[in-house]
Amino acid sequence: MKKLITIYSVFFILPVLIFAVAIPVSAQTEPIMLQKQPPQQNPDRSKEELAKSYYQNQEYQKAAELFSQLYDKYPQQYYYMYYLNCLVEMKDYKEAEKLIKNQSNISNSNFRYIIDDAWLNKIMGNDRKSSKLLNQIIEQLPVENSLVVQIANALQARGFYEEALEVYVKARQLPGNNNSYNFEIANIYRFNGDYNSMYDALLDYLAANPSDMQRIKNQLQGLLRLDVDNNLGDILKTKLLEKTQANPDNLVFSEMLVWYAMQNEDFSLAFRQARSIDMRYNDHEITVMEVAEVALSNKDYATAVKAFEYVKNKKEQTPFYLQSYTGYYLAYVLQAEADPGTSIEVYKDLQKTGNHALDELGLNTQTLPIALNLAHITAFRLGEYQQAIQLLETTLAIVNISAENKAELKLELANILLATDKVWDASLLYSQIEGEMKNEPIGHEAKFRNAKLFYYVGEYSWAKTRLDILKSATSKLIANDAIELSLFINDIIQEDTTGFTLSEFGKADLLQYQLQYDSSLAWLNLIEQQVIGDNARQFVIYKKAEIYTQLQNYQVADSLYAYMVARFPESIKADNATFKQAELQRLQFKNNQKAMELYLFLMTNYPESIYSNEARVQYRALREDNLDVPN
Repeated sequence: MKKLITIYSVFFILPVLIFAVAIPVSAQTEPIMLQKQPPQQNPDRSKEELAKSYYQNQEYQKAAELFSQLYDKYPQQYYYMYYLNCLVEMKDYKEAEKLIKNQSNISNSNFRYIIDDAWLNKIMGNDRKSSKLLNQIIEQLPVENSLVVQIANALQARGFYEEALEVYVKARQLPGNNNSYNFEIANIYRFNGDYNSMYDALLDYLAANPSDMQRIKNQLQGLLRLDVDNNLGDILKTKLLEKTQANPDNLVFSEMLVWYAMQNEDFSLAFRQARSIDMRYNDHEITVMEVAEVALSNKDYATAVKAFEYVKNKKEQTPFYLQSYTGYYLAYVLQAEADPGTSIEVYKDLQKTGNHALDELGLNTQTLPIALNLAHITAFRLGEYQQAIQLLETTLAIVNISAENKAELKLELANILLATDKVWDASLLYSQIEGEMKNEPIGHEAKFRNAKLFYYVGEYSWAKTRLDILKSATSKLIANDAIELSLFINDIIQEDTTGFTLSEFGKADLLQYQLQYDSSLAWLNLIEQQVIGDNARQFVIYKKAEIYTQLQNYQVADSLYAYMVARFPESIKADNATFKQAELQRLQFKNNQKAMELYLFLMTNYPESIYSNEARVQYRALREDNLDVPN
């Protein structure tokens, strides 16, 4: 026993990494420590490299011969570990015992080699002796935290997880040791696959060390990133909910639940929890605003509306009143526009809300987003073009508007001018924005709009020139739209070199843009009655489906999208049609099962589609909703 006690006198000079070097038998790569700590002096570098090569190729007999020579010449930990593992792989246990004893003597004997001895005996089936050696170490634990952690790490490295846990449990009971070791215990549970216990330990650690929240987040983030089926995420969610309910006055668990919900894109849960925190402490509006902003950027408009509205309703009691009002209105508009079934009454209410906001807050640089969105719905949803133009012109007269905001206002004004048949006035504004914001996304957007305008009026060479430039635009959406329009022009021209069919498509598309749906359908019917090729026919079907969706005739639109994909699966619009049909099933028909099938079909058959990511998000959300439904 006296010999064991002397072990601890040398521990302080041993790096922690030494105790993480051991690898399981039959490991296929060299130990981590061996990669990081090569011997300082070694003229036999070529022999070492050859030995490591044999080792990695599992040629242990050849590797052992070379490592034996290297160890005899340089009896260091580095070669000791390689040589020991080779001997164990070869089942040369007698020689392995000698090696451990020799290294123990060289190193003044310490627990590293006692654990190696226990490990070897366990492999040989000498469980009794192995347990005796391990108990010897556990019974003589030091009080020092660093030594306790080193011993537990060494045990864990050799697969002695239960014994490592026992070390920590006993250590925190020692007089003078105030460390709970919950963080270290959590790591053992993680490597052992006991995630329930791991979460318990981490959350216990967090309760005692709230200032270490970021450390816990980092630990969990790495784990959740590998959680493909969200099983570990579900366990964590349950644990956090239990902790939050059991400890309503402990802010740390509530904040962790908000963080988890945000990581998992469960913005509804994040908002409820953030609101609960703010209602209890009355000083966490910034958390609610963060949830609202992230939900908005992830197109969870319903949650964004609720979160912004919660802060907005505090009025003068919050410093975020103007910011929350602006965010609320933007989210409200986007929520309405995301649903083709939004009624005219909703848009009228949005117009009233926008006007009320500007009356209350004033028309200034901070309320500019409200004015911009109000003008958009006034023109394109309510058809009140002159009122929208007047609002934009008034807003453009505000002093100190940034170049980007001015470009946004001009772009919306140009869009409205095009809708009122002031084609060249619109083109002039688009060109101005192109020149002023040449390398910015909004400049690319203006260029695309101008290209489309030239397509509407039959100037195909001008349109193609701009579209070809935009194919390499930084915005994936703009580049995709440019490529699709360019391909469409090429395809139709190839079928009808006179350009007559393309001209008719241009007229139909402009009428659709100007909300003259019946007239647009009439032109599409005229195209369909002619002798046309497959390219023209597939686009007639697709464009009709779009118009019927805008007319809220969803049954016809759904049938047309389905027919188009079935007949023209290779079409550049097939993925668009699949996604839009899925959206109809989800939003209008409330047929989640059919919507899931369509989202999955899109991800499987059109993985490069610009809609594939959104389809994945919606598919996961619907799948989780279905799992939550009780049988």
